[in-house]
Amino acid sequence: MTFTAIDFETAHANFPCEIGLTRVEDGEICESKSWLIKPACFPYMNPWNQRVHGISSSDVSTAQTFEELWGELKPWMEDRILVAHNAAFDMRVLRATLACYDLAIPRVEYFCSVIVSRKAWKELPRHTLDAVSNYHHIQFNHHRAGDDAEACAKIALKAFETVAACSVEDGLKKFGMQLKKL
Repeated sequence: MTFTAIDFETAHANFPCEIGLTRVEDGEICESKSWLIKPACFPYMNPWNQRVHGISSSDVSTAQTFEELWGELKPWMEDRILVAHNAAFDMRVLRATLACYDLAIPRVEYFCSVIVSRKAWKELPRHTLDAVSNYHHIQFNHHRAGDDAEACAKIALKAFETVAACSVEDGLKKFGMQLKKL
């Protein structure tokens, strides 16, 4: 059971201002990290987004751009399976950001922990990150990318436990799902 959970917080539209990554190796969380990102739209920060995550222009004023961070971020992703809670959003941000800086799209397969959680815990009325985390007593600082990525990783692991999965692919097969390509 090996994968990397990813989460973005955005300044505006598809412009990330923070990324969080949590690496899972052999079914165990082995590393979590987050980086503030100076977004391509800097200094503009959508006021609604800023209210959600609390990251301001001044917080990212000295941060590196995604392009400058890419050398450090790429090994967390390339040739790996990614998971995100609402993967459509995070993969869209990743694709758009790579395109913005004319960076090659890495070889990545991914799945969505929202969809997995809907299949694993049908009894839940909502499958948002905070709802599923509360259900499993996972404590985290919601809307901060590092914490959200770690909560996502824990949810994916718990979901795969419900079907006694021996790998991501096995778990997804048991849920009637397949990996998607970035």
